Amino acid sequence: MTETSSDVDRILQLEATQLSRQREVDRVLKQSVLDPFSILGVSHTCTPTDIKLAYRNKSRLIHPDKTAHAQARDAFERLKQAETELMDDEKRKSILTMMQEARRELTAEWKREEKGEEFERAVVEKYKSIMIDIEWRKRQRLKQELAKEGAASAREEEAIRERKKRKEADRAWEDSRDQRVSSWRDFQAAGSSGKKSKKDGQ
Repeated sequence: MTETSSDVDRILQLEATQLSRQREVDRVLKQSVLDPFSILGVSHTCTPTDIKLAYRNKSRLIHPDKTAHAQARDAFERLKQAETELMDDEKRKSILTMMQEARRELTAEWKREEKGEEFERAVVEKYKSIMIDIEWRKRQRLKQELAKEGAASAREEEAIRERKKRKEADRAWEDSRDQRVSSWRDFQAAGSSGKKSKKDGQ
């Protein structure tokens, strides 16, 4: 069966669409999870409408049901997480505040007069660096807290074992009381019998 010009066009269009989908999956996965703006491809001044529109358009491209890319699910989940974070007013404000902090720090370090795209890219990198440092400190604190809790738990377990040992020792002492009393009586009886035999011998 001979392919018509329209069939060829359709096949080429499908291939181009699949290529676009795969490129978008790769693009999303290259972005840092710390930068939801870059994941969604929106500016820092975006509105909730911009966020929803960007998410809708990109989710259609990279949805796991629409592309054969092996990591499409990971990319889709990252895209959804970015949309969730930016639609949360408090989270978005927190990210923008840290971006401003990164901008302030970088401005003090920046040696050149001009502040174009290179400066903006450097701001994002600075922001990532700050967030990574915050996350590292958070994890270190958590590790220390867990270590303290572990030490406290170990001390408590040791105390429980000691109490159990004392109870077992007390119980064993109590259980052997009748045997001790019986042994003492036998000892006394044997002593009395010995004295009596001596008197009889005299």
